[in-house]
Amino acid sequence: MEQTSAPAPPTGSPPHRPQGTALLLTALVLAVVACQLCISMPTPALPDITRRLHTTTAVVGLAQALFFLLGGLLSVILAACSDYGRTRALMAGALTLAVVGSVLAALAPSVVVFVAGRALQSAATAVFPLALRVMREALPRREFGRAMGLITAANGGIVGLDGLLSGWLTDRYGFRTVFAVMAGFGVLTMAVLLRAVPESARVPHGRLDRRGLALLSLAVACVELGIGTAGRVPTAAAAGTAVVGLVLFGVFLADARDRPGALFPPGYLRSRQAWPVLLTSAFVTMGMLSTINFVIPVFSQNRAFGYGLSATGAALLFIVPVCAVNVLMAPAVGALAARVGWRRVLRASTALTVPVLAALALGLGQQWLVVALVVLVGFGLAGAMTPLNGLSAMLAPAGQPSLLPGVNSAAYGIGSSLGFLLTSRLAGPDAATGFRAALWLVTGVIALALVTSLLIEGRSGRPEERI
Repeated sequence: MEQTSAPAPPTGSPPHRPQGTALLLTALVLAVVACQLCISMPTPALPDITRRLHTTTAVVGLAQALFFLLGGLLSVILAACSDYGRTRALMAGALTLAVVGSVLAALAPSVVVFVAGRALQSAATAVFPLALRVMREALPRREFGRAMGLITAANGGIVGLDGLLSGWLTDRYGFRTVFAVMAGFGVLTMAVLLRAVPESARVPHGRLDRRGLALLSLAVACVELGIGTAGRVPTAAAAGTAVVGLVLFGVFLADARDRPGALFPPGYLRSRQAWPVLLTSAFVTMGMLSTINFVIPVFSQNRAFGYGLSATGAALLFIVPVCAVNVLMAPAVGALAARVGWRRVLRASTALTVPVLAALALGLGQQWLVVALVVLVGFGLAGAMTPLNGLSAMLAPAGQPSLLPGVNSAAYGIGSSLGFLLTSRLAGPDAATGFRAALWLVTGVIALALVTSLLIEGRSGRPEERI
């Protein structure tokens, strides 16, 4: 495939945008929300899906695992292709597949059709790195920070209302209406996206490194599959699959070394503009998301030693406030990072979150203290994810502005899966000590995120970007 993309222009020199920044941002936010709905809305409907399709929890769980596995792969593949093709067309294509998948899942007469629908829906997850590329190309520096915050807020959920709406629709009408809503929202998003998102001028520039892309994709797939199947298959099989992925990644790096036309420039992934960003992203999602979406909600619903809350009560107390903080704070964090430096905000956020998580472990028995501390974790999440998204876009190699955001999205998925795997093993059903151990684990993980964030290097020659 011939590249049709010239090197991305500096953020301070955007191309002409006749539709205006507001319409462009609206389209990108809608696209990211459509992606997030495909991730979050099916979760409350899973028991209803199991019952109505006469299947088992394991099979429905397989559909979820397949969604996240394919989503990580497609994020990498479409991000790579967008550097050699038309980004808007790829975004529209990904959303089209997601809409078709939503319709299939809504009409599914059997679980096989439902699994196929969820597999097609996974294309929506590739929209996020493509949206970062569009922002990087189209927005001036003074608008990029706040826009990055808006996109991060949209990617974090709609103040938890998506999950609440899904639960209400499922209780009242059944799971099919949940997927119908996703399909309708996807169609609306495509209409706005095709009108608002510009397609930059392109010139031929090299060829897509198919061999490198295949090796990288296989490496990501094996690591995700190994982590995702841990606990469901023999430990040796899961660990072996993950190790195969790491070996393939090593082969990818060796194959790309000093080879003209490699997927990444020679030595780029080994530079401190790349691997510390990816490691920090994996550690942040591993620590913070597993705390917010698993450890605290599950503990709060335990009647023996937790707070004995219902699922709705746990969501209202511990999930909705975090989502609200993310929506309100992420744009402000983006604007602040653009002024004082993206790394500085990232490091401050991770440093402040470490003692908050330690306090959670120590004060787990005090419900209202935990509510306040979880809100503070929400501040830390907004303060870390926004700079990480911004850094993945700003530190991407010239001429390949999509690939690092795409690989970074895969790092988010790997970190999240590993976090849920480890904390679920520690947080047993019989005692609060397991939940405290899980919180001490994530405290250490966020401390590691702080360490790796200190290793991120800026790009020379662009002091105005305040990396």
